[in-house]
Amino acid sequence: MPFSIHVEADSGVAIGTCSGVLGLADAKAGASTLWENPAWSGLAVVWDLREAQLDTSSSEVFQLAQYIHAEQRSPGPVRVAFVTSRDVDYGLARIFEAYRERPATEVHVFRDFEAAVDWARTASRTK
Repeated sequence: MPFSIHVEADSGVAIGTCSGVLGLADAKAGASTLWENPAWSGLAVVWDLREAQLDTSSSEVFQLAQYIHAEQRSPGPVRVAFVTSRDVDYGLARIFEAYRERPATEVHVFRDFEAAVDWARTASRTK
């Protein structure tokens, strides 16, 4: 999965930018990369998928949610936003949002990048 992750200096939000066709293994690799950097621990995250195409099934989305639940290091992100441009990707991300409902991490899906970043920044300011 072609992706890059950077942290906004002013807000402390991690922005993951993805492109190309993404499958389950790609999503796991992106999550693992985020977890492996101690400086990013506990940050709010925005995954920008507007230039990506999700190539996964709803059962694989469930597998990803289980993987993250089992493997995510503590503290996990307070908020995780996904920004999509395609209807099918939006629907798959919403399935993930439903599977990941738990008090420690809020997950929300957006079509507007700035709205997603603003939502994530709010969590970072309240930490």
